[in-house]
Amino acid sequence: MRKKVIREGAIFALLLVTLALLMHPDLLSDPSARFAQMQSRENHLHPLLYAALMYLIVLIFRGILGITARLFGHNAPSE
Repeated sequence: MRKKVIREGAIFALLLVTLALLMHPDLLSDPSARFAQMQSRENHLHPLLYAALMYLIVLIFRGILGITARLFGHNAPSE
């Protein structure tokens, strides 16, 4: 169970970082300015909300692939 939680947390963190860098490439060049904008607009939770939405989409996609693999007789990786 612990391995599964750590793996899913890593997937969520990877999605969060990837989405943040894709949506705001200035995070690499001037992160303090981006964080200052976030504080002035008081939108601290929007990166987490976008990452959670994308995580749910990925989770649904992984579930569909798992069900499809079981239907065609392929063994899904044991967890």
